[in-house]
Amino acid sequence: MLNALIFIVLPYVALALVLFVTPYRYFSNRLTWSAYSTQFLEQKALFWGSNPWHYGIIPVVLAHFLGVIAPGPMKVLLANQRTLILLESIGLGLGLFALFGCLVLMARRAQTPLLKPVTSAVDWVLLVVLTVQAASGVYLGLFMRWGSQWYLHTAVPYFHSLLVFNPQIEFVADFPLVFKLHAAGGFLIVALLPFTKLVHLLYLPVGFLRDPPILYRWRAPKGGEQR
Repeated sequence: MLNALIFIVLPYVALALVLFVTPYRYFSNRLTWSAYSTQFLEQKALFWGSNPWHYGIIPVVLAHFLGVIAPGPMKVLLANQRTLILLESIGLGLGLFALFGCLVLMARRAQTPLLKPVTSAVDWVLLVVLTVQAASGVYLGLFMRWGSQWYLHTAVPYFHSLLVFNPQIEFVADFPLVFKLHAAGGFLIVALLPFTKLVHLLYLPVGFLRDPPILYRWRAPKGGEQR
């Protein structure tokens, strides 16, 4: 029952929410699409939280996707023991980097009174889920070694089965609970995406290329020449 909920129901619910809620939100209320900037309210902790989080999590997420879209080349690459150890070490370091950034962002939200009016309950839920996701990923990297290799032979075939609407959960059903927690966290983040400020990540702002150039005028101090 738990396996079916995590590996069948949750991924398809998450996919449906992204496909239907995201465009509805985009066309119905564009004012909530972009994330609120809180840099002018508190900048120092934002720097130490946002940068580690982004620089840590983005390569890790890309590596997960690369395994799904190019499993053959990845298997050849990871067949070399030195390469495997190097990539595993880099991945673990990036996971720790992302976890540190997420913890700093949570502390920033909790300890800065100016941020409370612009922090919703959904923001806290997302921060907690992201922190648990990073922590469980670090745990897998430490105690379930060589994950980048066994991921290709278990999770990747499972993802492929999802894409053809024939979920084969036997590839992942026997994994420990922490792996299932990590998988559920990933699907939950996707499900929450259309309801949070992170939804702006799905938007590529290429429309600004059609906008006319903005004319800036420089005015010298009073009594001087205008440029």
